[in-house]
This record gives sequence, structure tokens and C-alpha cells, in this order.
Amino acid sequence: MNIRKKILSCLLCLPFLSALLSGCWDDRELSELGITSGSAYDWEDNRWKATYQVINPSSGASGMGGSGGGSTSSPPFVTFTVKGKTIMEAIERTNLTSTREMFFSHSRITVLGESLARHGINQLIDMFLRKQDSRETVYVFITKGEAGNILDQLMQLTKNQGSGIQLMIEQEARLISYYPGIRMFELAMALSSESGSAILPEILLTGPEIMDETEETGRTDLRTRLALGRLGVLKGEKLVGWLSQKQALGLSFMTDKIKLATISFPSKPKSGDKPDASFILQKSSTAVHPKWEKDHYVIDIDIKGSGVLTELGSIMDLNERASITEMENAIEQQVLELVNNSWKEVRKLGADVTGFAVRIHRSDRNRWQQIQKDKSWDSVFQEIEIRPHVSMEIERTGLSNKSFDSVLEK
Repeated sequence: MNIRKKILSCLLCLPFLSALLSGCWDDRELSELGITSGSAYDWEDNRWKATYQVINPSSGASGMGGSGGGSTSSPPFVTFTVKGKTIMEAIERTNLTSTREMFFSHSRITVLGESLARHGINQLIDMFLRKQDSRETVYVFITKGEAGNILDQLMQLTKNQGSGIQLMIEQEARLISYYPGIRMFELAMALSSESGSAILPEILLTGPEIMDETEETGRTDLRTRLALGRLGVLKGEKLVGWLSQKQALGLSFMTDKIKLATISFPSKPKSGDKPDASFILQKSSTAVHPKWEKDHYVIDIDIKGSGVLTELGSIMDLNERASITEMENAIEQQVLELVNNSWKEVRKLGADVTGFAVRIHRSDRNRWQQIQKDKSWDSVFQEIEIRPHVSMEIERTGLSNKSFDSVLEK
């Protein structure tokens, strides 16, 4: 009898329990959303100027290369430029010009204009970390001109420009190592670390005009392309300067960011400084050891690497160990020059993008606490002396032990 009462009670409770199920209260149809693949932010007239790149579903823009589906004459994406006193006010203004609500969960990139970077980017980072549908994993770039122009430029071989730029930086970091790809959360972590500094790769237009018409992508070579340029240096929340590509490579060596790199060098340094040989660095590691000497820090930077010789333009017999040693020394000198030139510019800018503050904090906590108490890191940083030590090994010389010039000489 008791069992029957329990069953009856459960059956009577079921209708009441179903009333508590709310379902998908915030559901939105895909046809109502503007899928944003990229965003750009500028600072103009003391207001936020935001540009959003939205995938055009009628052009089959989600495809990578090829014609995809939909109309081939329709652009793969559309852009909206809006202004507001705050970022969210600017975003809301897109509803005045678009039939779709902006949806940011699929964004790949965001571009910061130099005007905004000089003004300060903390508020933008806060929005990306706070807003529910924003992606803190977007790759962040900086551009010298207006950031919105970058999102208007069409690319060949890919319809989704946000994806294309993401592939560019990932490929560069894997094959060239000038710039590490920086995601929004990594930018936030770098600026909030002991160093208080960060780097951002520059993206730029190679020509004076924007190629924003679909017919122009049918050319074999666009007059204007998107390309990676220099490396922007931020201290605090503001841009303080730039590093050239060579200085960026030197910084990659100091911060152990080398995955693969090509180094040009003179095979016979004594006979001249003209590079006539190439070496692909396939393995690289950097160890940083700070220590206090007298009245300043000395940073020992041990760089070790190995790779393969891929080009040789002088008469040389690679069966002789002396020839290999001579080239290894030449490669080491090239790396030393890259590191020293990079450090010279970094110290001039006064921004610890090397991460030395983090290393010092971990290895010498007592002195670091005193530095923080005195708020003297900037002056300590200026007095740092680096001692780079480079060791390079040519593991393979390719398919021939003699250069082609050596063969012709006979």
C-alpha cells in the first residue's frame, strides 16, 4: 500500500516539475545572426570607432578557396563601421545598419589601429574578457594606419579573410619565427605580468589602394595585399615603438620563440661580409640566467641550435671539418648580431618584452620585492647587461659535399 502511495505521489509531482523546465530561453536562429570573422578598433574624435567583418552567407564565404556555393559576384563578407563613447555602444549601433545581430563567438582576428594603441587598450581587453560571446583566443594585430581598412581588403586563395590572416600568422610563426602569434588572453597576461610589456605583429596593406571588389581577386597578382610588417611594442597599455623584422627575429632568439628560421651568412667571412650561404635552423633552445653583479643585473643568454645547410655560393669542400667550423662560426656571429641589435632597441624603448622581470622575480625574490617597493624596475632594466652565448651546429650539408662553383672550377 505504501508503494502505491509513493508511485501516485511521484505521478502527481511530474506536472509541477515540468513547469520548472525553462528550455532555451536565449535561443537565436542562425538566419538572425551576423557571424563575425574579424573586428578592428580605432580611436577617433575621443570615441571608439569599430569595424566588424561579417560573413556573407549568400556568397558561400565559409569555404576555403574554390568557388564555394552561392553567388560568385557577391562579396564573401561585408563590413560595418560604427562609433560610440564605449565599445558596447558602438556594437549596439550595428543594429541600426544591419539586418542581423552581431555574433562574435567565431571571430578569428582583431586589429588595433595605431591611434587606439597610442591612446590605450585596457578597456578593449576588459571587454573581450568580460563579454560572453567574445573570444579571448582571437589573434591580435596592430596596424600603423586605420585598422578598419585591413578588414576591407580581399585575399586570394581564401574567402574567409579572418581565417586567412590567422593562417598567415600561424604559418609565419612555424616557418620563419619573426613574430609569435599573440592571442587576446596572451596579450592580457603579458601586460599584467611583472614585465608589464607586450608585443604585437603589424599587419599592413602593401599598396596605396584597397582591393575590395570581388572581380579584382581574379587577377594573378593583386596590386595591394595584406602582409606582416614590423613588431609593435607596448608598455603598459600603450604603444611605445616598433621593432624591425631583424630586431623581431633577435627578440625571438632571446625569448626562445624560434621554431624554424633561415639565416643568411657569408661562408667565408674573412674574404668579405656579403652573405652567400643559407642555413635552416631546425632546432633551437634558449636558456636565460640572471644574476646580480656589483650594482646591476647581468643576463647570460645561452642559445643553442642545429640545422641544415641549404645554399652555398663559394668554392668550398665540405668534406673538410675546417670549412664546416668556419661556417658555423659565421652563423653564430649572425645570431649574435641579431640579438645585440634587438636588445639595443628594446632597451631604448624601455619596455621589457624580453620577460627579464619574470626571470628575476623567480630567481631572486628578495631583490625583486625591494625593486617593487622602490618602484625602480625601469631604472634597473636600463642598467641590465646581456651576455649572449651562441652555439650552432651544421648537422647536414644537403645532397652534395661540394659547392657547384667547386665543380665548375675543375
